This record gives sequence, structure tokens and C-alpha cells, in this order.
Amino acid sequence: MARFVIYLFETGLCLSLLYLAYWLFLRKETYFNFNRLFLVGSIILALTLPLLHLNFMIRQESSMEESATGILKFRNYYQELIGMIDADYGSEPGIRHSYGMPGGLNGTGEVMKGLGGESMLRLDSEDVPETGGNAGRDMHFFAVVLLLVYLAGVAWFLVRFIYLVTRLFFLARKYGYTHLSGFRMVTMEEDISPFSFFRYLYINKSTLSEDDLHNVLEHEKAHISQRHSLDHLFAHALAVFQWFNPFAWQIRNALKTTHEYIADRQVLDRGFALVDYQTLLLKQVIGYHSVELVNNFNLKPIKKRIAMMTKIRSGRPARLKAMLVIPFAITLFLLFADFTVKGPNNQMMNLETLVKQQKMTIQLEGLWKKTQQDEAAKILLFKGSKVSMLENGSGIRDYFWRTEGEQIILSGRKDGPGTSLKFSGNNMQMKIWWNDIGATAYQKTAFENTLDLFLDKQGMKIELPVIFKYRILEKQDLVYKICLGTDKGGSTMLTFNNEQIPMGKLADRVKAERAKHNKLDVNKLTGVLYVDKNMPMKEIDKIRMSLREINALKLADAGYPHKSGIEVSPVLYHTIALPRLLPPMDAKILDKKEVIKMGTAIHVIDLSARKSTPADVHKELTEFIKQHDGGKYVFSLEYDREIPYGQYIEVVDMVFSVVYEFRDRLAIKEHGVNYSELGPDLQKKIKKVYPMVLSEAWSVS
Repeated sequence: MARFVIYLFETGLCLSLLYLAYWLFLRKETYFNFNRLFLVGSIILALTLPLLHLNFMIRQESSMEESATGILKFRNYYQELIGMIDADYGSEPGIRHSYGMPGGLNGTGEVMKGLGGESMLRLDSEDVPETGGNAGRDMHFFAVVLLLVYLAGVAWFLVRFIYLVTRLFFLARKYGYTHLSGFRMVTMEEDISPFSFFRYLYINKSTLSEDDLHNVLEHEKAHISQRHSLDHLFAHALAVFQWFNPFAWQIRNALKTTHEYIADRQVLDRGFALVDYQTLLLKQVIGYHSVELVNNFNLKPIKKRIAMMTKIRSGRPARLKAMLVIPFAITLFLLFADFTVKGPNNQMMNLETLVKQQKMTIQLEGLWKKTQQDEAAKILLFKGSKVSMLENGSGIRDYFWRTEGEQIILSGRKDGPGTSLKFSGNNMQMKIWWNDIGATAYQKTAFENTLDLFLDKQGMKIELPVIFKYRILEKQDLVYKICLGTDKGGSTMLTFNNEQIPMGKLADRVKAERAKHNKLDVNKLTGVLYVDKNMPMKEIDKIRMSLREINALKLADAGYPHKSGIEVSPVLYHTIALPRLLPPMDAKILDKKEVIKMGTAIHVIDLSARKSTPADVHKELTEFIKQHDGGKYVFSLEYDREIPYGQYIEVVDMVFSVVYEFRDRLAIKEHGVNYSELGPDLQKKIKKVYPMVLSEAWSVS
């Protein structure tokens, strides 16, 4: 059904453009025979052009490519819009397009033999989790109603058309006819203006004088000799097929009027008096009614016919004006054409395929999450020509992806060989067949990274700080997550592993979490804090105290990665944090004077004054470390309970950054590589020279 509706729409579109060209450039000109050919040709072109697809060759990156792309996007838009009325549009029952391809992808993206299988890429509603099913059924029902209305209209106008033709033959049979100069004249007694239909001329002689009869006969002979009735049947059949389209009826009327112009000119060219002929027309209009479908002698509007009789014939400028219809015809040919792009080294590419690939890229662009439990990748990120896959742990795989025909190809290098996968989906839902057994369902999210996706589940306002010296917590199975933000009312809200809890229950929940793990891994278990940067530090201290009381000392502060740091895939943003180690409850507290007596220098960073900027901290720390080479120093971070968490993290992050700058310089100087590239033993040596000793204390108020 959808394909028929598309053809109906495209036919109407052609008629509209062609009639517009006629109305703008031809209707007032006296090239009547040309106008007749144009109108008949418009009908033929409108009916056949949507079925043809001429191929045009265009050069890649030329101005024509941009125009052709726009045409294809417009065509795809209305075809898909109409296709929504038919659930089976775009796929034939029982037909599957399969592409067997040996090979799979290993961890590096190279081809592995023996993992081939059937592969297919489809972009329709098949195999997609049900969403909006009622809307689809409503659309289909509405389409069926419209189709029934259309068929009822066709039936009505077709029956009317058959009635009109049958009536004409009954008139000829009723009154009989006589052969006269190559046509058959039916002499009637009814008050009807003279008219002709094919080789039959219907006339009431009693209403005409001898001279008038001669004029009428010459007029109708012109219709008969030029077979105008054939045009009428053709135009009327089009109007039945496109009865809802006003342009179909307008073309039909314009063709009938043009026929009258042609016949009028033939009468006057044979020497008949202009005034007498115009008087005859007026008498026929005033006194008698006309018959539809045929060439009536008094076809209205009579005013236009009289004006055309006296108008000076169109000259050369009008011929040039008529040439303006050519761009309309070219536009129609291009609208339904196929385009082949000629690229570098004479490589040929189908432009429609390229446009579909671009559209598919746009549809898949974004972050997708798995909606079922299986071993497949749980997060997919399509970004440009690359796709990143987050496995069930923290491992990721990065591939180049592309489409070829109806396949999606994953490859280790751009445009290289790869593995094809069966795929189905739409803008929001999709399934991927990673193997031949079953498919994995995914849903598109509104986010660009996994951290925002995680925070959205918490149901609170959390604006995380940005951190520079972050690490990736790879073992996510040894992580529990604590979120601290505000609810809609502005009150403090705490969640533990996506579940809201009161602050007093945090220790119990952490102990229960630790009890689930292997005792050999408990000490590796890390709590990750996701805290709103505007939260006062007194609230964070409550969490820390709860963890210290149960000896859960491994902690990490989450945040967004700083752009100047090491590039991290957005599918790993939820694993980024600044690792810390809380002091145990029985930790020895030393006075500053005692520390200094031990030969250890202290650099105090006082945030309570709220005067220090990150640049100031960086400069002061750098100078301090230079003056105390050898590792005998301590950084003392002091702040009041109302200091915002974001400002605190910013300074802590800066301390880490400065220390690592010194470590990198020493590593490059002695070993030629950065600190992170060294082995554990060499890193320990450098740590002794530039240790990370950070002490924290409430400032005295």
C-alpha cells in the first residue's frame, strides 16, 4: 500500500510543478499547439517519471553533489513518512538479505577465521522491542481509512465518467447520424450547444442560421480532425486517478480551453468574420447548456476565448519565455533520478547509498545501553567513524565501523576488512546479533558519556568537579558507589549503589557489601564518592567518619576528566576518580612543631581565607618542593567546615599534579620516559624523592 501511495504522491508532485510552469509561462501565449503538447506531455510525464530512474554521473565534492544530496534527502524523507503507514514497507515477506562472511574480530580488531555467519543490517521496526505499538496501529488504521476514501472517490468519478461516455453513444443511437465530410453528424432536438466527440458531431440545426451553422461545423471539424477527444479522455482518466488533486482538474480544464483556442483560430484563419463569430459564441453561451467531457462549442470562459481571438500573436520574446519551462522539466528528471558519484581514481559510488550511510551514522551517533542480561558489551558509543564497546568489566574495544549495502562492518582499521553483523533498529532501539544464537537489545540514551548516564539514575542534583590527575578504576567489580547531592527540594540526599539511604545506615550498607566479596579482595574494595561540588565539606566528613569506623579506608573522588589530561573514552567516564587513602581511627596525630623537630618541612595550604587560586597553589607548591628536595616534606591542607567540596577537590588535584610534574621530570632525566611508564621498582625510588604526603585538618575558627 505504501508504494502505491508514494507513486500517487509523486504523480501529484509532478503535475503540480508542470502546471505551475504552464500557469507562469504559457497560459497567456498564443502558441496553442505547443501548449496542447505541453499539457498532454505533462500528463504522460507525471504518470511515467516516478517509475523511471535515470542515472546521472556527478563528480565527488562538486556543487552538483550537494544539490543531488539535497534531492535524495527530500525523496527519502517523504518516502519514509509515507512508509510509516505500512508496517511491511521496505521488506518483502519471506526474503532475507544475507551476507556470509568468514572472520571475526579479536581484541585488536584483526580478522579471526571461523567466526563468520549470516549478517544483515536493517533499519526498520522488525525485531525491535515494542515501543509505541498503539501509535503504529493507529497510523495503520488511519491509512486504511484514507485508502478507502480514495477508492470511494475513484469509484464515484469512474462511474460518472462511464455514464458520460455511455450517454453520448445513446444520443447517437437515439437520433441516428449521417456521414458528412469525414465525420458523423447527429442531429438532435435537445437544447444543447453543439459539441463533438471523436468523429461524432452533435448539433441542433433548428437553433442555427445557415451562416452560423457553417461556423459551427468548421469549429467542430477542427476538434475532430485534431483528435481532441482523445486528449479529453486521457485528461479525464487522470482526473479520476487523481480526483483529490486540484492540479489534475486544472490541467484538464486548461487542455479543454486550449482545444477551443485552436478551433477558434482555425475558423478565423479561413476567413470568417470575427464579430459574427464572437456573436455566435455569446448566443450559444446565453441560450444553451453544455455537456461535460466533450468539446463544447460554447466552452466557458467565453471572455478568455474572445480575448485570445483579438490578441496579437506571440513573437520571439514569447518563444524565449516558453523556454523557461525547461528548468521545471529538468528538476523533475533530477527529482526521480539515480546519481553515481565519480570519486578519486575514477571510483564509482552510488549517491543514495552514501546518503543512507550518512543518515545511519546520524541515527547511531550517541551512547547506547544494554537492556538485557547477557555477556555482550553493555555500553556502545557511536562517534563519527568509531564505535567504543564497554565490556561487562571495565575493558573496552574500539573499532572503525561502516556500512556496505545492508551490513554494518566492524574493522580494526579504517576502510579495512572486518566482520559483518546482523542489525535491526530505529532512532531509539536496536538489536545486534553478536553471534548466531541470539540478539542483544540496546536503548539510546540522551547522554554523551557513562558518567552522566550513571548520575541520571540517582534522582538528585549532582554537579561533579573536574579533575586532572585522575586514574581509571579498572576493577569495577571491586567498587561501591556513594552519591551525595540534593533532591528537588534542596535537601541533602545520599544513595548507595543507586539506592537512597539515610546517612546513619551507610556503615551498615558498606559492611554488607564487603561481606559479599572474597576475603582476599575485601582490602581492595574501593568506595567512589560522587559529590556535588557545592556541597559543604562537613557533609563529606560524615561519610569519611562512617567509613573509618569500619576500617573501609580506600576511597576515591569522582569527577569529569580535565581536557588537558590523557584522553579517556567517554564509555569510561564513570570509572574516573582521584584515589585517596583515609587515615585509620587509631592513626597517630602529630603536632606541627613535632613534625618540624623531626626535620620535615610543612607547607600549609589554608582554604579558609578563600583567597588562594589554583594558580597560586601551583606556584607556591612548586617553589616549596624545589627548596625541599629529598622527600622530607608534608603538605597540610586546612579548611573550614563550610568550604565547598569543589574548591577542596580542585586544590587536592593541584597538589597531585605538581608532585607528578616533579616525578615526570626526574623519570625523564634518569630513564628517558614519564613516571607512569616506569616499572614498580623504579617508581618506588622516585616516590622517595617526591612523596605524596597530604595532611588534612579543620582550620581553627
